Formats: sequence, structure tokens, C-alpha cells
Amino acid sequence: MHNSSISPFLDVYRLHHHPSHPQRQTDESFTQTEQLFLNVFQLGLFEVYDFLYTKCIDSNHFTQWIIDVKGQDFFDTASFQFNELQNGKNNLNETGFIDVLTAEQHAFWNTNGYLKIEKLIKEQDCDAVTDLICQTLNIDLADAATWYPQHELLQGLMLQKYQDEAIANIRNNTPLKAVFSSLYGHNNILGNCEKVSYNPPVNQHFTFKGSPLHWDINFEIGHRYYIQGLLYLNDVPANRGAFTLIPGFHHQIDDYLSQFDHPESAIADLRNKGLEIPVEGKKGDLIVWLESLPHAASPNCSDLPRFVQYVSFNEVN
Repeated sequence: MHNSSISPFLDVYRLHHHPSHPQRQTDESFTQTEQLFLNVFQLGLFEVYDFLYTKCIDSNHFTQWIIDVKGQDFFDTASFQFNELQNGKNNLNETGFIDVLTAEQHAFWNTNGYLKIEKLIKEQDCDAVTDLICQTLNIDLADAATWYPQHELLQGLMLQKYQDEAIANIRNNTPLKAVFSSLYGHNNILGNCEKVSYNPPVNQHFTFKGSPLHWDINFEIGHRYYIQGLLYLNDVPANRGAFTLIPGFHHQIDDYLSQFDHPESAIADLRNKGLEIPVEGKKGDLIVWLESLPHAASPNCSDLPRFVQYVSFNEVN
């Protein structure tokens, strides 16, 4: 058994998510601490919940699971960083902040609420994650008969896989973080441990599994200046399940929501207007957008699957 100074938080966190006897933490600071924990330990929300709700015996078991997933050295380093941040010792901004975006890119961002950065990630790094997805799902890109797998980690277009060196290499990519820092205006950000995505072509036997136009907003809090992102791991022309969004909607979301009793009614209305545009791109292109923009993947009507890794960062106070 392993003990660390993070164990009091792990006790509280485990009990908050206890499947039969939850001890709910309702204050907003707990939500922020949960996010900090996931960021620092580079754990995916789905994999943590899966363990806590279906397997976890006690707090020692939870601690050991994290060590098994991440390794003892990583666990020890992350525990120290988590406690330092909890105690207000923020050393994330030690290096000077450098804005890597041009005035034109900032202007486009301010007007449209999204931005595409071309060829940000090296092709071999993209290929490594594509290969990982194919290996996980037992897909052979040369054999279309293998493109429609059943897998316990595949939910719609989302493959709930978080722990792999190939995924981490992109999540920890320095130029990637620099783009998010430039849009947030500072270096006090930590990468989220995000999932990957697989979108095969539709045919007479397979229909599109993605969500319709939506927001990923917690409307109990309301929309924030929060930046979402994805990386195209292969070339994605408009017909290959391209990411779609409504440009500039951050300028009108408040007025639009005020016309409806509930956000779900508002987004349902928007789905009928055809305002979204596809954002096509090449392998290694990053797309970032404000959470207030309605967005969705689109059906893949091409002759190859679409591969994506989601990327985002949280601001740390």
C-alpha cells in the first residue's frame, strides 16, 4: 500500500463518487479541485469514473490503481505538484509568456470564435495516434470490412482511450500549448487528458453515430471563455466527417438563449437553420473554438475513416 499527502483528497473524491453511498461535495471549489486532479495526474474522466463506480474497493485501492496506470514516479511527482497548486504555489508561469499568434489570427478569432492552425503537429505524431486507434479497434485501413468494429471503449464517435505515449506526445506538445496560451493570454494552463475519435464512412449498413449540433456548456454556470480543440490526424476534406460550427455565435448566444425557456430548445431551433459550416483540414491541423459556438462532427461520406484527437487546456488560478 502507498500513502501520500494527496490521500485526504482521494478519500473525499472517492466518497463523492461512491456508487451506493455518495457523500456529495456541492461547493464549486470541489469541481475545480477535481479538474486540477485530472489535469495534474493526466487521467481521463471516463476511465476514473469507470474505476470508481464499478471496481474500487477503498481509497488504498484507488491510489494503487492510479499508480498502476501512471507509474510510481509519475504519481509521486504529480502528488507534489498537485499539493503545491492546492497550496497556492503556482509555478506554471515561470517562463515568459510569448504570443505565437499573429494580429490577423487574433482578429479572426475575435470575429469568428474559432481558428485553424495548419500543420501544427508533425505527421509522424499524428500517424502514431491513428495507428493506436486502429490497433485498439482491430482496424485494417486496407480492408474496409474491418472499419465498423464493436468495442467497449467506443461510444458513438468517441474512443474512450487516454493512456498512451502517442496520445501524451500530442497533449504535451509545446507549440500546441503555445496556441492555447496565446488565446488565454497567459501560461497558467494545464492540459486536459482528452479522448480520441473515429468516424468511418456511412453506407447502407452503417449510419452516422455522432451527436447533432450541440454545446458542451454547463448551463448551471453558463458559458465561459473556454476553448475547445481537436487535431485532425488525417486529411479531412469537407465530406470526410469534417468538424462543423456556427462562426461568430459567441457574439449572439446570450440574446439567442433569452428567446427560449431552456438551452435545449435553443439548440433544437438552431439545428433547423443550417448555419453551421464545415472546417476542413489536413493532417496535423489544429482547430480551436469557444464553447459558446454550436458545433458537431458531420457524417463521413468519403472513402476513408476520419481520425481525431481532442485537445484542450484548463486555466489554473
